[in-house]
Amino acid sequence: MGKLLALLLGLGLGLAQVYRALPGADTGQPHLDRSYALVYEAEAPQAVLLFVPGLLGGSTNFALLAEKIRALTPWVEVWAWERRANGLEDRRGFLQEDPLAYYATLAEPDLSPLRAFGLQVHLEDLDRAVEAAGRRGPVVLLGHSLGAALATLYAFQHGEKLKGLVLLDGTLNPPLLGKEALERGRETPFGPLPGLADLLAGRADPVFRLPFLGPKALALAEAEAFLAAQRPLETVPFGPHRATREARALLRVDDDYSLFPLFAVSVGQAWAREGFSLLGLLQGRLVRTVRGPREGVIRWQDTGEATDPRAFLRAFAQEGTGFSEWYFPLRLLLEIGGYPEVLPGLRPRTLPYPVLGLGAGRGLLPWAEGFRLPELFPRTPTRTEVLPGLTHLDLLTEREGRTARAILDYLKGLGLP
Repeated sequence: MGKLLALLLGLGLGLAQVYRALPGADTGQPHLDRSYALVYEAEAPQAVLLFVPGLLGGSTNFALLAEKIRALTPWVEVWAWERRANGLEDRRGFLQEDPLAYYATLAEPDLSPLRAFGLQVHLEDLDRAVEAAGRRGPVVLLGHSLGAALATLYAFQHGEKLKGLVLLDGTLNPPLLGKEALERGRETPFGPLPGLADLLAGRADPVFRLPFLGPKALALAEAEAFLAAQRPLETVPFGPHRATREARALLRVDDDYSLFPLFAVSVGQAWAREGFSLLGLLQGRLVRTVRGPREGVIRWQDTGEATDPRAFLRAFAQEGTGFSEWYFPLRLLLEIGGYPEVLPGLRPRTLPYPVLGLGAGRGLLPWAEGFRLPELFPRTPTRTEVLPGLTHLDLLTEREGRTARAILDYLKGLGLP
């Protein structure tokens, strides 16, 4: 199902945006051979920041960060890129009175085209996005999480087309898959990971799925947050209790309640009786659970943590583009993991501008050495900065503007404007 076309988006966000379809690599499927960008336009941009989302990430991951950057520097234009698989998402449910009911019965589209969506296709898509953004001003590429790996590979291939490169709590790791594992697959803690042979022969699911997080779960999470942004204090069922919409939505992502820290956001506290999750304890983490108040409704309290809870929910309140990528191509994940076998010409290189690694103190890369910048970009000026107290997603959503200021300081170092 194609995306809603060329929407002017402004539901609750402070800056006007335009959602654009961009020409993509030719795979013989014209209706899918395109990527997308959520563009926060500047009147006369002197630089364009092009953000690349991470695994399962969508363009509105960067909505709050884009607001802060544009508020601080009107001469910067921000582009939040989305990969081509987002063209398969059925966004019509967000135009319905009850998006949750719509996505509870979500039927998956034909996913076979994802078998062609590998590393080469995505690098060409990204190159065309860079060219389109470059018509507006010098382009600085910023990748978050797995998007940092893709941005690094793009810089290996086309680094001369960029003005700068920023890796946000992510990097290009040493190859995780050798030739045999890339072709035949391997075992992982989550079960067997198929290889390219089964994937291309149609014997393996072309979508990357986790046991606890598939396309329907992502769609429902977006729908729940979408409704919570519009009607935060409306009461809804929550297990044997009742809760406000914002409390139910935020309990799934808050750092104190999340079993999986990678998906956590520090957004406050539930107002209810609390206990600890046995599963969390088995993982060695003190994860809280909510048992419901002795009377009344479970409510959410903003305790002044890194991310403003209602601002976070506002990032979901758009019909045309979303916070997540429901149909992430397994082939792309495999080929990034085994990139030297896929594109042998991609290798570390010197860049003509400094590279910034920006980490999160409670994220994936809480130490400078983890970015491996001197190894990836030899003889290139590099620096790293770790923002303490932030989770992986807080880096993009935090309320104080530390991430935005670090990026803008980097732009000044590049001589921009």
